Amino acid sequence: MPAGIIAAIVVGVIVLLLSVPLDLSIRLEVREKTALRFGFAWLFGLIKKESGGDRKQGEQKRRFASKERAKKKPRERWAFVDLLRIRGLVPSVLRLLRDVLRRVKVKHLKVDFLAGLGDPADTALVVGSVWLPVFLISQSSPHTLRLQPSFDGGPVLQGHAHLVLRVRPIRLMPPIVRFVCSRPALRLLRLMVSSRWKRKR
Repeated sequence: MPAGIIAAIVVGVIVLLLSVPLDLSIRLEVREKTALRFGFAWLFGLIKKESGGDRKQGEQKRRFASKERAKKKPRERWAFVDLLRIRGLVPSVLRLLRDVLRRVKVKHLKVDFLAGLGDPADTALVVGSVWLPVFLISQSSPHTLRLQPSFDGGPVLQGHAHLVLRVRPIRLMPPIVRFVCSRPALRLLRLMVSSRWKRKR
């Protein structure tokens, strides 16, 4: 089989796979413990993964990771100020974020929380002021948005939220390629390479 046909088949398969929607999900559970989970599903659910857990476990993992990093030899890093000095980088990043967000769709959104401040007057003032716009938005939205005030007992905040975003990876390619090939991105790459070269010397 000629190499050109093989290359065309490979490119066609890649384009086809990148055209399959990718679902990104975020789950937040606020009960006795706070749990935050992230996940994704691709190829119509054939490939999916979810990670995360309760807040305490996440803090323990972060503390352990910070201790491990502290044991390693400290390395010189280029400062955030150096990034701001790259001409045109900030507008390019903002343009990239804008173009990416325009290609992302909200597939599912459900927010259901019970909130109370302990004092009925404070609850009515604070939660009530948030409840009205949430109620108005939910009436004109296909998604579920619910906020219930709690006037019994002490302060309380519990409920759950679930957000699913859908994007076709192939639609992200033009803005990403445009950013990577831009002059600010090339200046950033040069800064990273020079910084890494100095650390090795």
